[in-house]
Amino acid sequence: MPPRDGRDLARVLLDRADDDITLVRRVVADAEIADAIVGFHAQQAVEKALKAVLAAREIQYAKTHALGYLIGLVEAHAIEAPAAVLNAGELSPWAVDFRYETDDEPALNRQATLALIDEIRAWARAAVGG
Repeated sequence: MPPRDGRDLARVLLDRADDDITLVRRVVADAEIADAIVGFHAQQAVEKALKAVLAAREIQYAKTHALGYLIGLVEAHAIEAPAAVLNAGELSPWAVDFRYETDDEPALNRQATLALIDEIRAWARAAVGG
């Protein structure tokens, strides 16, 4: 497969982020779905949205789930971003830490999380231009 240019990769990443956001929207009110599942997909949506913005600008990033690192790249490259992006690091533990071998993850504020990922999605779509 030929390499994608930054804009093509950005659009693919945004589409994948939308898949995660769709799942979160559908299960956010379902108490039978564990916070770990909702939090994981929220974290994934943010991760993919951040990577999309970086890819659209041809900014290289490591293969990582660390939102703090990705947010740092957004800041280091002076990409204008809403406060939601700067606050998104709070979802990092849901990528790995709370998925395995733990009984003590905090309760996830699902409505606030949904609002956060929706705001980041809108910013990323506008930043990528699609």
